[in-house]
Amino acid sequence: MTGTLLNAGDEIDVVVTSAKPFGLFVESDSGVPGLVRGGDAAVGATLRVRVIEFDTAERRFSATLVD
Repeated sequence: MTGTLLNAGDEIDVVVTSAKPFGLFVESDSGVPGLVRGGDAAVGATLRVRVIEFDTAERRFSATLVD
């Protein structure tokens, strides 16, 4: 991972910023926002996720929880 750029397959720690019925809005240590579909966690919780896709134009990512 270079700077704030993320790649598919990267495993990173994120903090939950909002929990919705469809998933969790999260933020990486470098401030990049993302969405984890599904999952259940409290706001402020730290989770380990695997990046599925990084949108360079929008500077955001989608991810899945790491078991």
